[in-house]
Amino acid sequence: MAVKIRVATRGSKLSLIQTEVLLRSIREVEPDVDFEIIVVKTTGDIVQDKPLYAIGVKGIFEKEVNTAVLRGEADIAVHSLKDLPAEMHEDLVIAGYSKRDPPYDVLASKEGYDLRGLPAGARVGTSSVRRAAFLRSLRPDLRVEPIRGNVDTRINKLLNGVVDAVVLAEAGIRRLYGDDLPVRVRRVEPEYLPPPPGQGIVAAVARRDDGWILDLLRRASDPKATAEARAERAFLKEIGAGCHIAVGGLATLRPGGLEFLAGWASQDGARKILVKAFGEEPEEVGVRAAKMLKSALSGRP
Repeated sequence: MAVKIRVATRGSKLSLIQTEVLLRSIREVEPDVDFEIIVVKTTGDIVQDKPLYAIGVKGIFEKEVNTAVLRGEADIAVHSLKDLPAEMHEDLVIAGYSKRDPPYDVLASKEGYDLRGLPAGARVGTSSVRRAAFLRSLRPDLRVEPIRGNVDTRINKLLNGVVDAVVLAEAGIRRLYGDDLPVRVRRVEPEYLPPPPGQGIVAAVARRDDGWILDLLRRASDPKATAEARAERAFLKEIGAGCHIAVGGLATLRPGGLEFLAGWASQDGARKILVKAFGEEPEEVGVRAAKMLKSALSGRP
């Protein structure tokens, strides 16, 4: 008899696709399992007329979904890892990680511009403080305009001429459209635009005391993504940054260990700092990268 696992997730098309990405990894280690999908409406889904930083609620894409697990209404909650804040409820733990899709941001436009090729004064849509600050650091002439909505909503605004380009997560647009992209995209190198910690990884949250689920998710997790996620979560916790601060951090597992790129930019783009850390132990590398960045910000050697 198949075991049923109740899975809480947001209801957007991309969220449901990402949920299936994680569930496939579970089926690979436990074929005899059924899933019940529980769709949860979040604050971030409901409030579409404000930039993310202006809503004033922590975890706007995850809190209500995780509450379903805390209440016993679901066994796991599925998220894009980048949406999970550094601190979560003490009874919950991130227990599973999908294979990582490209963690980078892309510039999407009808013409296929890269950042340097955008015309002077071009309108670039993003609701991300991080993206806006780093865009201004590279191209202070651009008009960075707030734009909200799911990926397909933002793409439609681009196609309808509301903006000349939008900045999106490469993983999200690839998962949603595959190779049949409605616009042309150009990857932005992380040295120009460091991605948010966790981008490209789908994560599962479970109750800390649910041993069977925790073991299942551990066995289903991708080892490379797990190491990178652990480093990036440690960085996020140490740096203490939320959606109000323009900070990015990317860990890359290489044959010799972990390489960590971290960056910060001022809101006007006038100042930008990049640091790199290397090491073998994920949490140690993430914490060290955060301390290097904070030291550079404070002007200490």
